Amino acid sequence: MEALTFFSAMNRGQFREEQGIGGSSYCIFFAPMEELVTQDRMTGREDQVVLELLYGDEMLPGALRVRQVGSNAVVEESTQGAFRAFLEEKPVKYIGQLLMYALQFKIQDLSLRIEGCTGEMKQLEDALDNCIDNSGTYRLLDFRRRYTECGNMVLAVKEILSRIDKGYYPMQMQNSYVLQGEVLMEFRFLEERYELIKSTVLKDFDTYTSIINNNINRNARLLSIISLVGVVLNFMFGSLLAANPLLGIIGGLSVAGLSVGATAVYHVSRRGNAPLPSGRGPIQTPSLPKFHRKEKRERDQWEK
Repeated sequence: MEALTFFSAMNRGQFREEQGIGGSSYCIFFAPMEELVTQDRMTGREDQVVLELLYGDEMLPGALRVRQVGSNAVVEESTQGAFRAFLEEKPVKYIGQLLMYALQFKIQDLSLRIEGCTGEMKQLEDALDNCIDNSGTYRLLDFRRRYTECGNMVLAVKEILSRIDKGYYPMQMQNSYVLQGEVLMEFRFLEERYELIKSTVLKDFDTYTSIINNNINRNARLLSIISLVGVVLNFMFGSLLAANPLLGIIGGLSVAGLSVGATAVYHVSRRGNAPLPSGRGPIQTPSLPKFHRKEKRERDQWEK
C-alpha cells in the first residue's frame, strides 16, 4: 500500500484519517514518486485522468504526476517538492483547478528555463565574437540541443492544453474555466517568446556557422595542396638522397621550409579573418586637404 500524506480538502471534501483515501472524498494527497516520468503528457479516461510533467533543469531535474482516484487526487512528486510549495498558496476547490495549477507551474518553470537560455545565448555570442575557428561549434550544438528540448516541452504543453480546450475532459474541468483561460494566456505569451528567440538568434548562429565552415574549408584546401606537394617533393628528394647525399639534404631542407611557410600562411589567414574589436571600423587612409591636393596637382604637371 502506498504511503499517502493528506494535503488539503477540496470543495465538499471530507477527510477521514482512520480510513485513509478509501473513506475520504474530494481530498488531495501527496505520495512519493513510484514510476519515473519521461515526458509531459496527459492520459486516462473521464473518470481517471493522469497528468505527468517534468520541471527543473539538467543540474536539478524534477517531476510530478497528478492522478485522479475516484473523487480524490493523488500528487506524486520527486524529492524537490517545488510543486507542493507552489500549491500551498493556491485555493484548490476542484480537480480541474488542481490540473490547471500543475500546468501553470509547468509553464512558469519553462519560462524561467527559456529566459536562462536567453542569458546563456548572450554570453555565447560575446564569446564567439573573438573566435573565428571551429572551437565554438560544439558549444553552439550544445545550446541548440538544450533549446530544442525547450521546444519539445512547449509542444507537449500545447498538446495538453489543446485537448483540454477541445473538451476531452469535461468532468474534470467543471468550475475551472476562469483559471483555464488564465493558463492559456500565459502559455501564448510563452510560445511567442520562444518563437521570437528561435527566429532571430538561431538564424544568427546559422550565419556564424556558415562563415566558420567557409573559412575552415578554404584553409583545409590550402593545406591539402601544400601537403600533396610536400609528399611529391619528399619522394623526389628521397630518391636523390640515395644517389647524392648533398642533393637529398638540400631537398629535405626545402620541404621543411615549404611546411613552415604553409603553417605561417595558415596562421596569417586566420588572423586576417579575425573580427575587428567592437566599436571600430575598417582603417581608412585620411584624404589630403583641398589646398594640398591642388598643390600636388600643380607639382605633378610641372614635373611632366
